[in-house]
Order: sequence, then C-alpha cells, then structure tokens
Amino acid sequence: MKKALIIAAIALQVFVLAYSAGEREWVVRTGTKVFLRTAPIDPRDLFRGDYVSLDYDISTIPITTIRGFTENKKGAKGLKIYTVLREGLNGLAEFNYATYGKPATGLFIRGRQGYNWRFGSAKRALAVRYGIESYYVQQGSGREIEQRHGVRNAIQVPLEMEVAVGRNGIAVIRGHRWSSLGIGLEVIENAVQEGKQVRKSARMRLTLLNASQAPLAIVNLADMCSFSLEVVAWASQDHRAADRHCSGIKPSNADIILLQPGEKRPFDFDLTERRWYVTGKDVPVEIGSLNRSEMFRIVYRPPSPESCVGLQNAQLIYHGALPSRAFHGRGTID
Repeated sequence: MKKALIIAAIALQVFVLAYSAGEREWVVRTGTKVFLRTAPIDPRDLFRGDYVSLDYDISTIPITTIRGFTENKKGAKGLKIYTVLREGLNGLAEFNYATYGKPATGLFIRGRQGYNWRFGSAKRALAVRYGIESYYVQQGSGREIEQRHGVRNAIQVPLEMEVAVGRNGIAVIRGHRWSSLGIGLEVIENAVQEGKQVRKSARMRLTLLNASQAPLAIVNLADMCSFSLEVVAWASQDHRAADRHCSGIKPSNADIILLQPGEKRPFDFDLTERRWYVTGKDVPVEIGSLNRSEMFRIVYRPPSPESCVGLQNAQLIYHGALPSRAFHGRGTID
C-alpha cells in the first residue's frame, strides 16, 4: 500500500510538471506577443549563474492603481493579481491598471503579490512577480548582454523582453531585443550647504544615446519640454509638476536632433530652477528639500507621432517614454 502511494505521488508530480510544460509551450505558440521593458537596475544584480535576473517597469505597482485593494490584502504574500496592459509605442506594452479579479476581456498578465510591501513606511507600492523574472541565456552570451546593457550611473540600453501571454494571463518569455535609445544619468553638482550659501537641489546630466545601427532622431522641445520629472511608484506622496507651461507646445524642425549610430547628446538640469519644482501640499517646492523616500525619474517623452507629421526626419524620431534611473533631488542616484 505504501509503495503504491509513493508511485502515485511520483506519477502526480510528473503529470503536473508535464501539464505545466505543455501549457507554457501552448502559450508560446498561441499567446499574444508583446514586448515588456525591463526597469533600470544595477548590472551587478543582473546575473545569477546562467540566467539574467530581470525587473520590469510593471514589477512595482502603486496601490492607487489596484482595483479592489483593501488594507487587509497588504500582507497577503502570494496573492494572485492581474496586471492589465495597453498598447504603447514602439511595440511596447504599457501598464494600465491592476486588479485582484480576473479581467473578462483585454490583455493582462497574471502575477503574485511580492513577499512584502516595501519602500518606506507609507507602503504605497506593491512588488509583483509574473514568473518571467529569469531569462536563461546561452553560454558566452551573458557577457555581451552585460556590456551592452551598460554600467551603473552611466548610459544603459533598456532590454525589451518579448513575451507571449495566454488567455488566462500566463506569460512566457520568447526572446529579447534592445531599445534603439539608451539613457544615462549622472550628478554634476550635489546639493550643498556651506555658511550662507545653500543649494537644496542638485544639477543633473541626462544623456541620450543612439544605440541602434541606423540614424535616429530625438526631439528637444523649447525649454526642455520633452522632459519631465515623475515621482517613483514607492514615494510617500504623489508629487506632480508645479510648472504647467509646457502644455500645448508643438514641435518644429528646429527641435529635432539627428543622432548617428553611437552618437550621444547630453542635457543638463538645474533642479533649483522653478521649472523643476513639484507640488508639495499644494505649494511648489524644490525636490531637494523633500525627504529621502521622495525619489524621481527624469523621463524623456517626445511629442506624439501625429504631431510630428511633416517635420524633417519625422520617420526617424524615437517615440515613447524613456525613464532615467531613480534619484533624490539632492543628487543621490538609486
């Protein structure tokens, strides 16, 4: 009897593994194909043996975007959650919202709530894992990925993972591609306080790189209006730009910058200028005066393809938002 139970248990495990493998293969063959951008991470955390460890833009979700969220769910690790996606530019899928109930329609990925709520006492963000956080690579190819991805505090080229998504939300990695545009962030001058001379916020330099093999155009609207400061998902407050003068600005030929393959273009940001203030309890504030949990990204977001029709090299313009690494206003890069 005992022997029969052992055989039955082994057979059940084999069946479960075979079913899981068959299900994943079916998703690869029939699922909806999308690209998901990996989030900027420290390359030292990228590799674990023969696979790449991945973190995605959708791996950290603000609780304000979760439908059906209640306080009693914050500590429920492993709780099933569905991330609903929408079609973005450059073939990338973007985060729309999350829900604890399986959506009846649309494109969504099934995930599991992370081990804990993280990023400060406010606990405004949720870590989610989708089963696609490990990407196994061929022997010898990991070094090429590491070198092209870039190093900390320098230019990094985002890795965009091709994923097949089944009707039930199961996601399976099919391959990868590289973004045509790389981005880097560095500190030019930290915040200082010496005697009567006080500088609350840093000066930062963001650099865009044409990481493709063909000419690529970027757009720098007047007064740096192709760039915005956006708060990270785990910040304790939902800070918004205090300055709204960029709304409605249209691109012209003078705003277009053509980059040859491998060419870089730096942009400097003095975060003490009121142009980069954010709302803090309805009062504009410098981001360097905020506490350490309030971190931001500089996001390059050029005008829409429709607004660029008729401009020189319009067909070469990179479209879609591209965020920098997270940083604090005093000059600390995550």
